[in-house]
Amino acid sequence: MISWMQKHNKFLIVTMWIATFSFIFSGAATGWSFGTRTSSIGKVGSVELKKDRISMDYNNLFNQYNQMMQGKFDQDQAKKMGLERQVINAVASQAKILNLAKEFGIIVTDEETGAKLASFPAFQTNGKFDRTIYDTYIKNSPFQQETFEESLKDQLIIEKTLSMLSSEGLENEYKAFTLAFEVADKLKYSILTKNDLNITITDEKLKEFWKPRKDQYQTAKQFTLDIQWTETKDMEVTDKEIEEYYNENRFNYTDNDGKILPLAEVKDFLKEDVKVKKSKKNAYKRYLKLKKGELEKTETLTLDFNSPQLSPELWSEINKNTKDTLLKPQVVNKRYASVKIINIIQPVTKTFEAVKETITPLYKAQASKEALSLLAEKTLTTIDNEEMNVSTFITLDNAETQKMGLNQQETANFISKLFTSEREKGIIPIGSKVVVYKIVEQKLITLENNNTAELYENANKVKKQSFETSLIETLDKKYPTEFYQ
Repeated sequence: MISWMQKHNKFLIVTMWIATFSFIFSGAATGWSFGTRTSSIGKVGSVELKKDRISMDYNNLFNQYNQMMQGKFDQDQAKKMGLERQVINAVASQAKILNLAKEFGIIVTDEETGAKLASFPAFQTNGKFDRTIYDTYIKNSPFQQETFEESLKDQLIIEKTLSMLSSEGLENEYKAFTLAFEVADKLKYSILTKNDLNITITDEKLKEFWKPRKDQYQTAKQFTLDIQWTETKDMEVTDKEIEEYYNENRFNYTDNDGKILPLAEVKDFLKEDVKVKKSKKNAYKRYLKLKKGELEKTETLTLDFNSPQLSPELWSEINKNTKDTLLKPQVVNKRYASVKIINIIQPVTKTFEAVKETITPLYKAQASKEALSLLAEKTLTTIDNEEMNVSTFITLDNAETQKMGLNQQETANFISKLFTSEREKGIIPIGSKVVVYKIVEQKLITLENNNTAELYENANKVKKQSFETSLIETLDKKYPTEFYQ
């Protein structure tokens, strides 16, 4: 199912609209036990935390990460980053808003839910809702239609509830927010870079750097594999088979806007996919013969773990199994591979000589950072008596036009840090550079009306985010979370 979801990018847009809205919130759940007595793992107030809903949101988020990592995200990584806990916390936080909506009498009708569903381009043909596409999507999804539509309705209720809780800024709040934009500073400054340093590199220094880190530099885990390939390119397919396959799977073949492409435009792709599908039975027959010793391997390869010669899905299976395991055939680049694990070579720590070239730039970067920090501290102590560059009056509004010897992005970063600092003089690291500064003059300016309007809008956004965070914290106390044992 993961591979199916990866192929359906436009449908992920639909499900991730739901999942992403879920993760606006960060709940306070600290632990749970998946009881079996009900279809829920617990409840928040009067709202049940349903297992199928949590499973759907987990699937959605897992596949979002998997797409971001180009198919290399697996369950082990999900476990390490606490993905399950993230999902449960998010669903619990949603439930708090749903409790509040119940208390306020806020509802979303079936008509409103249907209108939202019909608005997703993934379920449209020529701009109109296509029931066939939607039904096919649900059929091939790991979750039930009722779960999907209830989740959609919940999100609309949450949106409606939050929209009714006004978080518009007050006059004093607007003034406080715009004050930073009205301040103009004139600086005395010096920009320090690695060119101001003299770093010497010796084997002794490199070894001192390498020893506490040597376990980070290991050889790759390797597998020796016997592979029996089943080719698909010579499989005969008919136009009727291609058409039937297209009718069943046409939502796989879309343009960048999510519109289903006509059969004529994707016929070549369809032909290859049908060949792969028809070859599956033959691949399993050859697998059974290989298992009985009636068929020889095609080749033996020794590969680093996650080598691109095999698919991420096949590597995941290989890594779960032990020596002498024969895996069932999987598709790799339009052909099937039946793989037997002959040997597993565990990683070992590399020698200093083997990693010397790799760690040299890392050591130099760290040594430069430390030396630059010391030089900046020394420069700051003498800034009052040294001749340095002096800027024009700097504001948040004119940051990008400043000519300080930094590029545009570096200048913006420096100005942002400068105006959030309370120090008259100090040190601000910007990438590989360090700016040592002192404010020598300060004044207030008057903002233009259009700038003020934009700042007020930003102030409203900041207040809205803060309001929603505080709201969840308050609702934690009002609607306690209970996990079933």
